[in-house]
Amino acid sequence: MFTTINSIFKIGLMMLLFLSVTFSAFGKLVSHGDYDKIDKDFIGIGPGNNTLPFIIALVVFLLVTFMGRRKKCKMSKVMKLVALLAVLYMGKIAYVEARALGRQQGYAPVQPIWFSHKVHAGQNGIDCEYCHVDARTSRHAGVPSLNVCMNCHSQVHKGSVSGKKEIAKIYDYLGYNPETMQYDKPSKPIQWVKVHNLPDHVYFNHAQHVQAGKVECQECHGPVEKMNRVVEYKELAMGDFCLDCHRKRGIDTSNPYYKHYKFKEMKEKQGIDKITVDKIGGADCSSCHY
Repeated sequence: MFTTINSIFKIGLMMLLFLSVTFSAFGKLVSHGDYDKIDKDFIGIGPGNNTLPFIIALVVFLLVTFMGRRKKCKMSKVMKLVALLAVLYMGKIAYVEARALGRQQGYAPVQPIWFSHKVHAGQNGIDCEYCHVDARTSRHAGVPSLNVCMNCHSQVHKGSVSGKKEIAKIYDYLGYNPETMQYDKPSKPIQWVKVHNLPDHVYFNHAQHVQAGKVECQECHGPVEKMNRVVEYKELAMGDFCLDCHRKRGIDTSNPYYKHYKFKEMKEKQGIDKITVDKIGGADCSSCHY
């Protein structure tokens, strides 16, 4: 009996040591400047946070398997049940992680310049399309040029959170001298890190969704106006996101874009009251894949 307790005690100490090292390592990996941390409301979004639970479930499985096979074990049935539950839990984690392969939900890279949507779109109320000017007219929403930033920051030289540090980076990339108000230095391109990145075989048109579909930015991108650092909020999966939306969202039948559709006949023929996107080709493979 004492030998068994001693063994469990040693295993517990080893697990505690391992978890301490793991937490320390993860803490160093996600450490950034105070103003550039992922907001706490968005830290746990998406898969990829299951490493530690999987390891704990694996250790529990190995421990109860080892203990249950001992001849003097009086709780072998309980041990088998716990082992089974641990296996099922590990299977669930494996399914979730495998399903997310190739997707980026929860992805939140650090950018060359810290730009807080929470400050600009949230506190200052700047409209999304002031910066992303192509969202209504183009397939791509567009990354704003730094000249758009200068519409404000030619006068605003200090931020309420980051001070002069991040705004100085704008000047540096543009070759702008705030003292003389002249572009007297060589400019250089800024390499923003793309956050929302669909597979190459997927066609998505911002103008079609924003202009014709009247889709708000937040429906796909989440509450960006609350993000200090942009994170991919939705899974953007074909079945659980895109097709699900197309099957529920009604279309604006008064939109001139749909003038050739005979909606009244469609409703009578199909016996429906609402024309949804999937009824006019929104569920056809060729609409999004080519």
